Amino acid sequence: MNDNPLNILHTIGLKALYPVIRCQLKLAGQLDVSRLIQAVNLTAKVVPELFCRYELADNSWQPVVTDASTLVQEVPADAPLDDTPDWFTQPQLRVQVQATSSETTLTLTISHILTDGSGFKQYLYLLSDCYNRGPVAITGVKNVVELSWLKELLASHPAPQTGNVDHPAQPLQLPKLAAASTEQQRPQVSGLRLSQQLTRDLLAATHEQGVTVNDVLLATFGKTIQAYNQGNTTLAIACPTDMRQAIKHNHDLRIANHTARYNPVITSASDEPIGTAVQKMHTEMTQLKQRDQFLDSVRSLMAQYQTLGIHELQQIVEANYHVREIGYTNFGVIDDQRLVFDQLPVTQCLLTGSFRTAPMFQVACSTFKGELSLGFNMIGTDEEVQFGRVVTTAMVAQIKAFVAQSTTDAVVL
Repeated sequence: MNDNPLNILHTIGLKALYPVIRCQLKLAGQLDVSRLIQAVNLTAKVVPELFCRYELADNSWQPVVTDASTLVQEVPADAPLDDTPDWFTQPQLRVQVQATSSETTLTLTISHILTDGSGFKQYLYLLSDCYNRGPVAITGVKNVVELSWLKELLASHPAPQTGNVDHPAQPLQLPKLAAASTEQQRPQVSGLRLSQQLTRDLLAATHEQGVTVNDVLLATFGKTIQAYNQGNTTLAIACPTDMRQAIKHNHDLRIANHTARYNPVITSASDEPIGTAVQKMHTEMTQLKQRDQFLDSVRSLMAQYQTLGIHELQQIVEANYHVREIGYTNFGVIDDQRLVFDQLPVTQCLLTGSFRTAPMFQVACSTFKGELSLGFNMIGTDEEVQFGRVVTTAMVAQIKAFVAQSTTDAVVL
């Protein structure tokens, strides 16, 4: 079983942030539920932790079910989907199927203690392959979770001389709305999806400006939140990164936690043009990448995992990987050619992170079929969720401003 020390990263701050990753798929047609159950059973042969509860005391996995029939639920189209699971007593995956005469909505919630966003994408591809091809899909397939590559990487990168950078001096926040009603906060999922044209324009603008899409998303999100932080000229946003990119010749299935974080910080006046802020973010991220600064967020945990108890390890995590009020994650591109369930086209795919109680907020960026989504999971009232949509709408406006600046700038010959 997987005793990855990085599992512990997602066991702190559970009252404020329960560790889940959520994927909602829309399929054009009726999904075969019995076939889906068989597919989940096959994936559990590769990832047995799916059928286990998590034991925090020793970072272990203890089996609680032997069949996926208890994980896969058929629920009404209007049923609430997002009750908080309990990964300490229940399996690490929940699958909910909502069918109408014309489409199926498939909602998968997986434990972030077990895996990260990139690992969840790998799981989705494995699940669809098992649904399509049956047992042959797992022939010779092994889930690799060992971290020898990370230990070697840490050994080759000495600890920095600078102090801890995970707790910014001026953290970004959103205001708490005045209670306008007695409505109870509840889990809700929302956000905005950019058109294919705007997504293409964004990609073209990044190429023209010599920056990455991630640079733009970090800067536009930071500038959006800055508008609610009067006088704060410091944009400090933790940026998760997939450490699988650092593994040489990595072709293995790695459904596990292999995520660390960069801690970019830039200074930006509130009226600074978005293009300038993006260039600053690009420069900052380039410098952090050149020295593999992400290693700082996991260095102490990896070094002391074998010698300290779980409580002390969680304190290390709090110091180096703490839960911020404002969060950002970028799941990248979901491959629509690999995410196919037999002949049923997947028309929409939305990946989002953990549910945060308002006014906490995380934007989750992902791209599917050429459309960039800015999603968020919130425990809030309808008014608070609407405010979340205001935030994502403002972020889209910042993205459009960056694109417009790139397409209208000209040089006199």
